[in-house]
Amino acid sequence: MAHYVQTGVSLTRSQDQSIRALADKLGMTYSETIRNLVSTALPFAENGHSLNFGRIVTIVEFASVALDHLVQKMMPEASDHLLAEAIKNARQFHAS
Repeated sequence: MAHYVQTGVSLTRSQDQSIRALADKLGMTYSETIRNLVSTALPFAENGHSLNFGRIVTIVEFASVALDHLVQKMMPEASDHLLAEAIKNARQFHAS
């Protein structure tokens, strides 16, 4: 079992409300949610990276649209099956 260090962190009211809403949505405690957020972001920061969510979303959308066009053009019969598989995988592996 993990051993935790009690720490006091000051957040903006908006950050606090957002974390509480996320915790409720995920059915997690406030502390568990913060630990998960830190665990997700910390490796990026430790390696000198930052996240530009606008850029990430644009890249994902571009890749999705480009792939969709290629599949529709080259394998139209597989299109519906691939979408169903993608949805299944998203639910299974990403809890969406």
